[in-house]
Amino acid sequence: MYSKAKAKQNAIKDAKNNLPGRDDPNFSQFEQELMAMARNEARQVTSVCGPKLEVLNGKHKPMLKDYERISKDYDEHTAKIGRSEPSVELTRWKYYALMLLFVLSEIPMNSLAFSVFGESQIFTWIMAVGVAVAIPWIAHAVGILFKRWSVPWWKNAIGTGVLLILTVGGLIAIGYVRVQYLGDLSTAGAVSSVGSSKFIGAAFVGLNLVILAAATLCSYFAHDTDSKLEHLHRRTNQLNRAMRTIEAKYRKILTKQQQKLQRIQQQTQEVIYHYRKINQRVRLDHEKPKSFEREHELGVEFEKEDERRKLETETTRLQVVTNKPLS
Repeated sequence: MYSKAKAKQNAIKDAKNNLPGRDDPNFSQFEQELMAMARNEARQVTSVCGPKLEVLNGKHKPMLKDYERISKDYDEHTAKIGRSEPSVELTRWKYYALMLLFVLSEIPMNSLAFSVFGESQIFTWIMAVGVAVAIPWIAHAVGILFKRWSVPWWKNAIGTGVLLILTVGGLIAIGYVRVQYLGDLSTAGAVSSVGSSKFIGAAFVGLNLVILAAATLCSYFAHDTDSKLEHLHRRTNQLNRAMRTIEAKYRKILTKQQQKLQRIQQQTQEVIYHYRKINQRVRLDHEKPKSFEREHELGVEFEKEDERRKLETETTRLQVVTNKPLS
């Protein structure tokens, strides 16, 4: 971009040569060069920001279609059941936090039981973590089955009963192995007697059952009786947050681009204004050339490309001015 000092030099030089002519409608050579430089700078800005906007637009469109489709199903379902919000006592994040706490609580108790197999420490911990995850996961399923008890009752009863029998049986088996391990420790003098090892083993089983019951209650209070309502509500919220995030990034890039283009336009206009003022003042006739009555448009040539990029949402319609002429 030419500076004002350069514009002054060219203005004086052109004025002495009576350029541009008083009746000449064409811009002077200096102004044409200046606008070419400005358009080149503007093109560099759009070449950096434009692809980023296109990527965000490409991510946003399928989300919007999914959101519109799911929202339609959501509205139809809520009208059918007469409510629009799931009825839960535990929020999703509190539920996840409690389940993670149950998993962490199970790991040390299970690692003690699996030490009896004499495997390396890493395999012992892998087995302990596997069981620690399985128990809350089973409780998750049992809690949902209790919450969404269906008719006929025996269908849910069979599934719930099988899960509970297998889980309790597994915990008792783990407890038995734990008692054997503690018995070996008592023989080595680590604990006082075999009787105490049985008591400790039973206490561990009791703790496992308490965690199972607590996780089941958490699952029960964290889910709604209507699985479809819960799914649609969660999915629409997820899509809405994702779209809002994309829109925020889109606006940030778009605003940055517009600011740069406006700065280029303003600087160009200032240099042109300075050039014309000096040129007219230095001219012998001090007459205003006809071309000075015309205004430059920075982005005319960008009309040939995609003139408007749109990011559409349910509440917002953003228009990208990447290729829109600046007047």
